[in-house]
Amino acid sequence: MSSPLRELSAPSEAAVRGIAHASLGRRTRDVLARVVRKLSDTTVTLVESRRGERIRRDPARLIAALRSAKAVLIVCHGNIIRSPFTARLVRRELGDQPRISVSSAGLGATPGTPPPPAAFRVAARLHVDLGQHAAAALTSEAVAASDVVFVMDFLQLRVMRSRFPEARAKAFLLTSLAPEAALEVRDPFGGDEAAFQACYDHISRSVRPIVRLLEERGDRR
Repeated sequence: MSSPLRELSAPSEAAVRGIAHASLGRRTRDVLARVVRKLSDTTVTLVESRRGERIRRDPARLIAALRSAKAVLIVCHGNIIRSPFTARLVRRELGDQPRISVSSAGLGATPGTPPPPAAFRVAARLHVDLGQHAAAALTSEAVAASDVVFVMDFLQLRVMRSRFPEARAKAFLLTSLAPEAALEVRDPFGGDEAAFQACYDHISRSVRPIVRLLEERGDRR
C-alpha cells in the first residue's frame, strides 16, 4: 500500500518529463541566443570594417570636418582607459590652442570611476597625466556639441549611430587616418601593463594625423 505522504511529495513521471522539457527548452534558448549574438557581432564587424576601409581610402569628409572642428569628442566604453588617454594626449599635442575643445566620455561609463592603476602608470611613461580623471557617461548634449566623434571599435560605432542618430555623419573610428594601424583599438581592461602599453602605442600612432589636421585648423584662426 502506498503512503499518502509519498504520493503527495513525489513528482509524477509526467511532471518530471515536463521539468526536463522546460530545462532543455531553456538550454536551447540560451544556445540560440548566444549564436544570434555571435552572428550579430560578426555582421557588425564585417559591415563596419568595410566601411572603415572605405573611409581610409577616401577620408575627405573626415579631413574637412577636422579642419573646421571646434569640438572633438573621444568615446570608449567605460571612459577610464582609452578615451581619457586619447583626449589628454591630443590636448597635450595641440598645446596652446584654446579654441579647440577635446573631451571624452563613455557609452557604458559609471560616472566618477577613476582609471585603473596600470593606466596611470603606462600613461605616465608616455608623458600623459591621467590624474584627477573621473569617468563621465556619454550624453546627447555632449554629442550635439561636438563636430567630430571618435570611437575605438566597430561595436561602439554601431551603438553611437543607434543611440545618437544625429551623430551618424560625424562618428568615426579613431584609426581612420592611420592606415598602418589596426582598425580597432582593443580594450586592455583586466590585462597586464604590456596590454596597456600596446593599447596606448596604438592610440598614439592613430592620433598623429588627427593632431596635424587640428593644428592646421588652429593655424588658420
